[in-house]
Amino acid sequence: MKLSLLFIISLFSLSVTAQNSANEKTFLKNIPYKIIEKDTVKLDIHLPTQKVFDKSPIVVFIHGGAWAKGDKEIKYHYTKDIKDTLQESGYTVVAINYRLVSKTVDIAKQVSDCNDAVRWIADNADRYNFDTENIGLWGESAGAHLALMVACTANQSKEFPAIRFIIDNFGPTDLNKVLKTNASWFTKKAYKLLLPKLYDIREKLIVAMTSYDINTHKKEAIAVSKQYSPIENLNNHFNAPTLILHGNRDFIVPFKQSKKLHKELNKLAVTNKLIKVKKGNHGFTKTNKKEIHHLIKETFVFVQQHYHKTTL
Repeated sequence: MKLSLLFIISLFSLSVTAQNSANEKTFLKNIPYKIIEKDTVKLDIHLPTQKVFDKSPIVVFIHGGAWAKGDKEIKYHYTKDIKDTLQESGYTVVAINYRLVSKTVDIAKQVSDCNDAVRWIADNADRYNFDTENIGLWGESAGAHLALMVACTANQSKEFPAIRFIIDNFGPTDLNKVLKTNASWFTKKAYKLLLPKLYDIREKLIVAMTSYDINTHKKEAIAVSKQYSPIENLNNHFNAPTLILHGNRDFIVPFKQSKKLHKELNKLAVTNKLIKVKKGNHGFTKTNKKEIHHLIKETFVFVQQHYHKTTL
């Protein structure tokens, strides 16, 4: 009995050691991609766990957190499962950090960070066996907003890698609507009553993102918010197929933000799909496992459909 137990323990230890060894080979953590003064901005590389392609297609993950918090670690249930599925299917997931808004960092600098991360990926393609012809963007919440902003300008430049697709998880598309920069007295009163925590950070967030105080420089704050709203930047250069996932009970970023994006993309004849997650909140934390599995499947199928792949 003791020998059997020791044998089982030994097998388990070998399995864990092998798994840790595999993780070390496929997970490269905290790689600096940009240094500005005292700020070092980093990314994580989740390499394929299976060799499927000659060169690995890349999905760039941009985290959420209201532009003011959050981290590149992919740890939530549905995002982790999507990452794992992609890795097992031969894709590389590059999860990036960007500087969070502060007194010295505004929304323009965040977009710049995301652009520079994509450029870094292209510049280091040979080292990591990346396929720079196949780069897609995947963001959640504020990260989805940043992904859309990158794609709005990416294909206008021959020097910038083409963006093959966007996975937009409940991303803000109209900052003035989300931040309620032009809200009436009554709307602000109701907002403060229903969502007091969000109301408290609203003015601070507007200042941090736009560099303007909404109370003293309202026009300027609205102008910057408009400038960095994806819905205001869609044009004939935007051609990245877009998958939009959004809950209809999202009280942080209203579902109608995605409905409007879907409508505008249709006008431009851009391939897109809007999936309404019934009773879904912000982050899908109250969505059941069956629906989550469906969203993961939809995401993976969309990724496969919009890469120009060359298999081994």
